[in-house]
Amino acid sequence: MTFEVKVDWDATNWADEPDFSESYDDISGDIDTGGVTGLDWQRGKQREEGNAPAATLTVELRRGLCQKYSPFTTDADLAGKIRPWLPIRVRAYHLGAYIAAYFGFIERISFNPALGIESVTFYCTDGIDLLARQLITQDLTDKEICSDGQAVHKILDAAGWPRDRRDIDMDGGSDLLAYPASSSY
Repeated sequence: MTFEVKVDWDATNWADEPDFSESYDDISGDIDTGGVTGLDWQRGKQREEGNAPAATLTVELRRGLCQKYSPFTTDADLAGKIRPWLPIRVRAYHLGAYIAAYFGFIERISFNPALGIESVTFYCTDGIDLLARQLITQDLTDKEICSDGQAVHKILDAAGWPRDRRDIDMDGGSDLLAYPASSSY
């Protein structure tokens, strides 16, 4: 199994459909594969109760690439493009087909320019983290009964999440009937 890792270096808005078509978007060859894949992701709940955390991805690049992935790079393809919140996608190639493994955003980039180390690491998070950063208020005048799927759509609309990047069951579930009269924090 091999991994394909691409970054949409030309993205300007997290909500836009990413375009991974440029040749410089493919960073698979720059991943550190020294004994491991250079990729480490975590997703899902660690225990049954509690919130579901955002999925995270750590991408370790091969040594010696600090200049290429520095925000001050002079690389013709990447100059002025190295910044956080760019879309990143990981696909596994297995048995002749690509399988989606991770989709998220580069949250931060860590550089260690020390001679002999020269490491670059991308720390990534998925859309759950972006949604958690949104402040959404409830319209207390909206007393329309809706299904739980419709309620999720309302929350995602308020957060600005694109409708074409959703897959929500609208038929199943139950109706939400009770609305809070007030809320406290």
